[in-house]
Amino acid sequence: MCTSSPVSARKAPINLGHDTMDTDAAAIKDRIAELGALQDQLHLATHKITNLSALVEISKIINSTLDLDTLLNMIMEIIKQVLNAESGSLMLIDERGDELLYRVAIGEKGKQLKEKHRQKMGLGIAGWVATHGEPLLVPDVTKDKRFDPTADALLRQTTRSILCVPLQSQGKTIGVLEAINSRSAVGFSQDDLALFTAFASQAAVAIESARLHARLLEKQRIEQELEIAHQIQQNFLPSSFPKIPGVHCYAKTIPAWETGGDFFDVMDLGQGRIGAVVGDVSGKGVPAALYMVKALSEFRFRASYAMGVDKVLEALNRSLLEHNTSGMFVTLIYLIIDTAARTLSYGSAGHLPIMLKRATAAAVELLDSARCVPLGITPGAPYLMNTMPIEKGDLLFLYTDGIIEARNRKGQEFEMQRLRQLLSRNTAGPQATVRRVMARVAAFSKGTPQHDDLTAMAIRIG
Repeated sequence: MCTSSPVSARKAPINLGHDTMDTDAAAIKDRIAELGALQDQLHLATHKITNLSALVEISKIINSTLDLDTLLNMIMEIIKQVLNAESGSLMLIDERGDELLYRVAIGEKGKQLKEKHRQKMGLGIAGWVATHGEPLLVPDVTKDKRFDPTADALLRQTTRSILCVPLQSQGKTIGVLEAINSRSAVGFSQDDLALFTAFASQAAVAIESARLHARLLEKQRIEQELEIAHQIQQNFLPSSFPKIPGVHCYAKTIPAWETGGDFFDVMDLGQGRIGAVVGDVSGKGVPAALYMVKALSEFRFRASYAMGVDKVLEALNRSLLEHNTSGMFVTLIYLIIDTAARTLSYGSAGHLPIMLKRATAAAVELLDSARCVPLGITPGAPYLMNTMPIEKGDLLFLYTDGIIEARNRKGQEFEMQRLRQLLSRNTAGPQATVRRVMARVAAFSKGTPQHDDLTAMAIRIG
């Protein structure tokens, strides 16, 4: 008979497996670490998606409007939100290139900043970035000697940190972008700087697109104004000349711009008398064209009384001075031909002398009387009248300085002498004479821009 041992009859003690427990704990820790890493990756991915979305949003804005102020304000608001900044600004370099002007300033003191402060180039963080064309991340402005506290003192604010990047177009810095005071616990980061640089690139595109659009609109506006002024001017210049026995006239003007300041007119003064005028208003463009209309209108009114040349010029001078706020003036030559008496009366208000080609002589005379001051400058200025006989076949030639000052490619001027030589060989009528002179001037100055109006008038007696 066998009996079992009391020891062997007992159950074996349970092994809790310390190695197993350690392994499970380590696995849990690894899992937690993996989850943490995944969470960090997810956070980073979300941040990148947010930043990418912001860039896409700015691209949409750029394509949505070409109004520069609207564009920049919208872009700065997006930047403020994405970078979690208290405020931000966009500054552009002024035309002289020595100051930064606040074009957009957002935040609590943004409006005051735009109104009260300008940043000198090279001064402060923004001035340094604009001068050097390099981005800056300044986590603590108290530790950066480049920081300029002027704006803080002016606006009673405190700047702690700054992100500042240059705005660059075609390799040239045109301004800067600034983000002020990060609301994040860790402050601005290198990733924020990279993102801000991308924003600056988008903003530069927006600025250049809007500026180009504005220039195109301004060009269109100017062209429309010039066209309107051109039509007004052309309507005021005579399209035909009075038919008076014994006198034949022709005149033409070619403005340097769409409109110019030259003008001419021929008037039937009655009793076989004819008045002719050629004038030149200082300046170019729309202002000169409008002043020319005023001068010509006033001349016609004064000359219609058939007063003497000197009296007409004196009255015209008074009239132009009464409401002259533009600072413009007029040079002018006015003549009256009496076909019955065969006399020529003329007077000059600072204008070029009349050229006279006698029917009986080859040489061209200059009727260079006293050239009194231009009209619209001096109150009470005296104007003189000269009277001389004229004969059948005589040719009178009136012109503006655009004719004799036309330049060729060598910079040489057409000059008075060349014009006199051309007229000395001329036997054609008034229309052919004017066209011949214009053609010769055009050939002389071919390949160069026309810098002044060209006006010529020819009058044949008999």
